[in-house]
Amino acid sequence: MLHVWNRCHACGAQPIAGLRFECESCPAGPDNDLCETCHRGWQQRSVAHPAPGSYAAQAGVTATHVFRSHEGRPSDRYESWLAVPRTPAPPPVVPDRFVVRPEFRCGRESFFGAYAFVVESEIGGAPLVLTALHVMDELIRSKRIDCSAQNAAYTGRELPAVVTEVALYDVFASNWMFAELGAARSMLVLPDARIGEEEPYSDRDLAAFRAGPAAQITPGRLALQSPRVGDPIFLAFNRGRSVPSRAIEAVVVESTDRTLVFRFANAADVAPYSSGAPLLDREGFVVGLNVGAGAYGGARFGHAHHVDSLRAHLGMQVSSLSA
Repeated sequence: MLHVWNRCHACGAQPIAGLRFECESCPAGPDNDLCETCHRGWQQRSVAHPAPGSYAAQAGVTATHVFRSHEGRPSDRYESWLAVPRTPAPPPVVPDRFVVRPEFRCGRESFFGAYAFVVESEIGGAPLVLTALHVMDELIRSKRIDCSAQNAAYTGRELPAVVTEVALYDVFASNWMFAELGAARSMLVLPDARIGEEEPYSDRDLAAFRAGPAAQITPGRLALQSPRVGDPIFLAFNRGRSVPSRAIEAVVVESTDRTLVFRFANAADVAPYSSGAPLLDREGFVVGLNVGAGAYGGARFGHAHHVDSLRAHLGMQVSSLSA
C-alpha cells in the first residue's frame, strides 16, 4: 500500500509505503507526513517534528501535534500512468505579472501563500486571482474556520468575512518581496470549495478573488476545455534565478471529472511549494491549477484542479464564449 502524493519529512521516503501519519496540527504542506518507522521514532523522541527549517517549523506551531493514520492504495493503481507516451513540445511564453505570490491580510495580520495567478473573468468584472484553497491553510487554522470536506455546514462565506485584501507580488522579480503589484480586494463566495479530500481529487480545492482596479497585473485566459490523456502541459512557477525558463513540461496521464494527473517529462524536475501555480497548454491558456506532487516508479507526478471544474465553481460556461 503506497502513498504516491506524500513524502516522509524525516527519512525522505517517497512514496511512503505502509501506514502514513499526517500531522493535523501543522499548516498544510509537504512537511506534515511521517512513515511508520519515523512516526514511531517521533513517539520515542528520536525523530524531530516539525522538521528543523521547514515551513511548519517557521510558522511556530506550538500546539500538541496530533497525527492521523492513512492506509494508502495498491501500486497497480499507478502503473497506467507510467505507460502514457509523451510528445515533446516547446514551452509557452509565461508573461510578467501573470503568476503571483499572494499575501492574505486580515486586518493587521497577514499570511503568505505559495502561488496564485490572474485570469480574465468571462462573465464580466475585474480579473480574477485564483489559488488553491489549501494555500490559505495557515490563515484558516488561525481563524478556526473549518472548510474541510467533512464539514457540510461550511457555506463559503466564512473566509470572505475575515480576509480584508490579498497583496500580490511579482513572483519572478529578483526580490519578490519588494515587487508588490497591487491587491485583490474581495474574495468570492464558493460554497462548494473544500480542502482535505484524498489526493488526487482536487476538484474542490479553490479560492478566488477580484483584482483591484490599480493592480499592475497581466491576466491570462482559461482554455476552452480540460486537456486529454497524452496532451503536453506546462507548470509555470519560479524555477530559480539560474533557470531562464518559467515552465516545466509534463504529460497528462489521467483526466476525469474530478482529477487531472500529469507526469513530469524529466524525473529530476522538482517543483516544491508550487501549490496554486497555473498549468498551461502549449498556447499558454490555463488548463489547471496545481495542487499536489508525488513520485512513483522513478517518475514524478502532479495533480491539479482542471479548467472545467474551475469554470463550474466560478459560474462560467463555455457556451457563453461563442465568438
